[in-house]
Amino acid sequence: MIHLQVGQTVTIKRTVTQAELEQFMKISGDCNEVHMQKPALVHGALLNSFVSAVIGTRLPGHGTLLLGQNLRFPNPCYLGEEITIVVTIESVKKIVVCSFNCSVIDDINSPKAVLTGTAKLLCKS
Repeated sequence: MIHLQVGQTVTIKRTVTQAELEQFMKISGDCNEVHMQKPALVHGALLNSFVSAVIGTRLPGHGTLLLGQNLRFPNPCYLGEEITIVVTIESVKKIVVCSFNCSVIDDINSPKAVLTGTAKLLCKS
């Protein structure tokens, strides 16, 4: 595990494709019509999986266990939108706390949050 410091951040960008959305519906069994209409909404759980990927592979990284999360979905995320995922270390003690934000660009070219939250983590020593 890398040495963790408060304020450390990792940012990645992703765009959900139609094929990924269909795969997620098949795997999860969530075939709610809002994920099939035009414009199709991206599953909140799929957005959260992008956060999980950052936490488990980049920051803090491999060996990290998720103990708990708080999630908020303040705005919808639509298929084809570029999503910016930011994970930031907020506290480094026995339990590591991080915040995360997934956002897309809105009609006036400003970031719009589609998922925000915090996670409590147990990191490999």
